[in-house]
Amino acid sequence: MNNDHFIKPNFLIIGAQKAGTTWLWDMLKQHPGTALPKKKEIHFFGSAELFARGIDWYYHHFYDLDENKVIGEASTTYFYDRIPYWFNESNKIEYDESLPPLPELITQELPNIKIIISLRDPVGRAVSAYKHYMKNRNISPKLGLTKVAKNYPKLRILEYGFYEKYIEIWKKYVPPERLLILIFEEDIRNGYEDALVKLYHFLGLSTEFKPRRPNKAMHKSWTWSRILFYYYTKKYSERLATSKIATLIDRFDPFEGYGIKNRDIEFLRSVYLPRKEKLENILGRDLSSMKYGLPH
Repeated sequence: MNNDHFIKPNFLIIGAQKAGTTWLWDMLKQHPGTALPKKKEIHFFGSAELFARGIDWYYHHFYDLDENKVIGEASTTYFYDRIPYWFNESNKIEYDESLPPLPELITQELPNIKIIISLRDPVGRAVSAYKHYMKNRNISPKLGLTKVAKNYPKLRILEYGFYEKYIEIWKKYVPPERLLILIFEEDIRNGYEDALVKLYHFLGLSTEFKPRRPNKAMHKSWTWSRILFYYYTKKYSERLATSKIATLIDRFDPFEGYGIKNRDIEFLRSVYLPRKEKLENILGRDLSSMKYGLPH
């Protein structure tokens, strides 16, 4: 199919989920050298159902952008190896076996694409993802993180933290000069000025630009008390769960100790720590800034 007439993205922020991608998007959205779609996460290549809508549907998200500027999108579902179904009834991960690996599919369609990845301590990332899903899905909070991660694999709470696996695959399809990997704790949380220079330079943007409020926290997570409040009240009143009352509950968080147990952290550490050395070797970088669940 000849897609030369479409306006295409120059870059993709592909993850990791809950690892600063919203911050990256906001810093790029402010830059005068970019033209970004209204929708941050299109997820076209990350869902078998969305991919079935066709390439025209995907490129329509960019049709009115200034193609003389840097264009991109940010979908954390792309930091993966296969293309799963999103809307299947099963809680298991099921793939469209007819499609090639996700990195191959993207680079076939966008051969000159630049890829941006931000990595966060995988234990903290999994905890944040769990809270996100508990906030947005009708899953009983009584199950706990470990059971939800095991019993709902389609959420990929664990899998999105297998960084070394997915980076190894992406490196097969994207050369080093078109791949930017940042460490959230070191490059963004504690060194955002250098991260901005790296980000802008990588995309060929002016590094002199200074965005507004680069140290502002993005999408502060709900407390466990608010998640419980939302779960048990939303069937009666969603407005109540997102009201000032819920914000007040966030402030005091009386059920803080009931959300994430020590055994959940130990479970996550047992999953991720054995992978850390390989990740450091792949990145050629010390990851001591990632505490893998230990206090900072």
